[in-house]
Amino acid sequence: MKKFIAIFLVLACRLTSVQAQDDLTVYGIIDIGLQYATVNQTRDHTVERNQFLGIASGVQSGSRFGLRGTHEMGGGYETVFVLENGFDAGNGAAQQGGRLFGRQSTVGIKNNAIGQLDIGRQINFASNYFLPIDPFIEGFGQANIGASFGSANTVRYSNMLMLQAKATDALTIGAGYSFAAEMTSIYAGNGSCVESSCTASNQASQFQTNNNLRALTLGAKYSSGPLLLAIAYDQLMGPDNIPNGPPKPNPTSWLAGGAYDFTVIKISFAFGQARNGAWNGQPAGAGSTPNSPLLDGTLGSGAIFIPGAATNSMMLGMTVPIGEASVVASVQRMQPVGDVLPTWVRGTQMIYSAAYLYNFSRRTNLYTYASYGNNYSTIQDAQTTVVGVGIRHQF
Repeated sequence: MKKFIAIFLVLACRLTSVQAQDDLTVYGIIDIGLQYATVNQTRDHTVERNQFLGIASGVQSGSRFGLRGTHEMGGGYETVFVLENGFDAGNGAAQQGGRLFGRQSTVGIKNNAIGQLDIGRQINFASNYFLPIDPFIEGFGQANIGASFGSANTVRYSNMLMLQAKATDALTIGAGYSFAAEMTSIYAGNGSCVESSCTASNQASQFQTNNNLRALTLGAKYSSGPLLLAIAYDQLMGPDNIPNGPPKPNPTSWLAGGAYDFTVIKISFAFGQARNGAWNGQPAGAGSTPNSPLLDGTLGSGAIFIPGAATNSMMLGMTVPIGEASVVASVQRMQPVGDVLPTWVRGTQMIYSAAYLYNFSRRTNLYTYASYGNNYSTIQDAQTTVVGVGIRHQF
């Protein structure tokens, strides 16, 4: 903790005016393809079947447009910023709730030998540090690690102060705190919120910090040659101004994992637990009906508070390079623990996924993928199948 405080003070106070050099990069991704998805779900002894066939945007990577810049201040220090917009390539609409820079909006101070301090809207450590561990790089919908590890589902917190420190050349440790995460949330069985459809959207409260939905994120990663190891922890703190106050204890999630590149094959693994609630997982795919418990957005919200609810999750994956192409695959398992949840949402989720990627150039690639889920989102007898093909261009 003392080291974190010292680094924070050094980075925050290093404002010496010197001859500087600026750098600005315009970048982006356009990802679009064709997707077919089915959702089968048994309700009241009746099988409901929904299908979708159409254009899908941002399958391998979310379509985006961004600006990234640096300003050298001398002495090894530089100002850094990122403004990144997410959009639907199929219709041009803004993603992330219509925000102008919903994917990321940060400014910070960086020293390659010490670390980096960033302020603004950004992803948590579970998403950041496990991105290269997931064979699907947190893309391809239900195939990615976020389907079983909700806190690694590219979770973004607004109004966050994040510090990453270089403990050694190979080890980075980080801590972040969001004063107002601005996530929609469900407070199950709390006060007047007696149904899972009872949601609340907590915006920033200038003089009442405790009335915000706040978030803590911690992480560490070790990278040396072919070995990558990571661990992450997240905790949500509900606002005080909902009926009867926020449920206690707070939702928490941790995960640990790693990857080792044998050159001919890269093996990845992860294990984690969520307690007293969950972060929103990956959707099963388009096509489910609005009145179905299995919605396009698994929880229909950013997070859910359910005291006593718990899940254990694991993932095993691989990446096999084949010339200009590669094959990726993974198996995921998420098991509910305890009897807090009703029986129909206590199934063990299993997801089997594979994809083939071919690089036409260093900027453009073709992909095709398939994923099957059983007891999806831990809902008993919910089965999902998603297949598709698409193209991704980076600029």
